[in-house]
Amino acid sequence: MRDILFRFIASFFPTERIGDSRILAAAWRILFYLIVPRRPFVMRTRDYRLMADPGRHTLTRAVIRRGYWEKPQTESVRRFLKLGGFVIDAGANFGHYALVAATAVGPDGLVLAFEPHPDAFALLAANRDLLSHPNLVAVQAGLGAMDGTLPIWTDTANPGGHSFLDHNLRAGGAPATVPIYRLDSYLAQHHVGRAPDLIKIDVQGFEARVVQGAAETIRRHRPAVLCEITPDALALAGDSVAGLLAVFRDTGYAPHVIGPGARTGAETDYPALESLLSDSGSEYCDVLFEPPKTGTAEQG
Repeated sequence: MRDILFRFIASFFPTERIGDSRILAAAWRILFYLIVPRRPFVMRTRDYRLMADPGRHTLTRAVIRRGYWEKPQTESVRRFLKLGGFVIDAGANFGHYALVAATAVGPDGLVLAFEPHPDAFALLAANRDLLSHPNLVAVQAGLGAMDGTLPIWTDTANPGGHSFLDHNLRAGGAPATVPIYRLDSYLAQHHVGRAPDLIKIDVQGFEARVVQGAAETIRRHRPAVLCEITPDALALAGDSVAGLLAVFRDTGYAPHVIGPGARTGAETDYPALESLLSDSGSEYCDVLFEPPKTGTAEQG
């Protein structure tokens, strides 16, 4: 009964406004903690509807509390989203960035969302099905530096921490074997025929491998790239911050730190960014790599 009642309340409560209104946010939280729903329900955010799971094993619980997800990071990429555009989301989880992009690019646009973990992919697929237009393609696979299969490990303590690297977990769980693709080969094999405007990467220590597998796409098309960089996890994977940053530095990208350690959105230089990532003590840092302002992407 409580789940039916809360689904009814969520159907008319302006949840898309709770991120900007303390009064609405307080009223919503009182209702949530008073009724304590146990099953997923449809909720509205500023950009999209989602199947919000109130369980502590999903990231959507944070969206239920706040009404939004990663606001500074989301705002940093909005200017790269355009009608008819093409966006790639590597490590989509429940689909926040993919859903924001799918709304922004419209019915003629395309979003490719890669999520390898079975539970997170189930939420992503459910959220895709709530969209007004079938412009989001959800792929249950990971991206990396090769084509093949890999085990992905469940992080039982962090629903955003599932990883191809078992030593990168806060608390370990059972693995599942999933496909993995180089982005360059996936786009060629599926004849996508579009130049991406934005690539978002959040892959728990696998980010250097994703960039390696997308090197040709980045070189030719110069999309904006929002990347979560995890220095310690990168090192444990046998990769380095310096190697990852070199790809963008050598292609003329300008880095902007979005998160702890610097003024949000501030452009920095590569030595300062490498120093920040080495010395900040933060588990991760989100960086927006903005493509060169002059010149054009390579054709052919």
